[in-house]
Amino acid sequence: MPEITFVGTGEAFDPDLPNTSVLYRGDRTLLLDCGYSVPQALWRMTRDPDLIDAIWSSHSHADHSFGIPALLLWMRVGGRTRPLTVFGGPGVGKWLAKLLDLAYPGGYDPARCFAIEAVEVGTAAPVEFGDLRLRAARSDHGVRNLALRIDEGDSAFAYSGDGAPTEATRALYGGVGVLVHECHADRDPYAGHGGAEAVVAMAAQLGVATLCVLHVAVDQKAAVAARVAQSEPGVTLPAPGDRLDLGRGCR
Repeated sequence: MPEITFVGTGEAFDPDLPNTSVLYRGDRTLLLDCGYSVPQALWRMTRDPDLIDAIWSSHSHADHSFGIPALLLWMRVGGRTRPLTVFGGPGVGKWLAKLLDLAYPGGYDPARCFAIEAVEVGTAAPVEFGDLRLRAARSDHGVRNLALRIDEGDSAFAYSGDGAPTEATRALYGGVGVLVHECHADRDPYAGHGGAEAVVAMAAQLGVATLCVLHVAVDQKAAVAARVAQSEPGVTLPAPGDRLDLGRGCR
């Protein structure tokens, strides 16, 4: 049974929580988003440079992607030799090359580093990755953000990245057992971000069994926690280190 572990659950300016990031472990192991505070949080969980098969980058904002250079260089220094895939939206290859060159010029040259392959996941057709089937849809955010759905066997899981729901993301989430969705605020006063009130209602309408809300603005934590407490069972506010067996529940 695939499972997820919450590496970080915070938004960009949270002084207490690492940036939102989820580790998916099934037939393949994916790190979903890697912001600037994620590598340190991940290293507290594992020191295995070979653990991750791929990284998913939902969008280019720093709290979701600026940790990638440090993580990849750490893998190289740790002795990794097997290839790694970075999934993202259109243009991910050029964007990744620029990001890595700005961070550590020459540090990822093929003669020195394991192979890093950038693979685009569009909104039209799924991408197969081992036994995983990856599909994406665009949310409502300040830059292009792609929500991700992973189907593996009888398990269906979705991760929003950032952004308020759209008709495309609602269609993507239909039929998933577990949805991890950002809720920057309770009633969505922030443009380009999800609100807990609307996201909880959407999950109920779609029949999502487990909704995990995270990426909450510091001044909205109390309000979002209160809404979660008042919601139907199955709505949770996860913390870093929490694990969820997809289809079984949080532990």
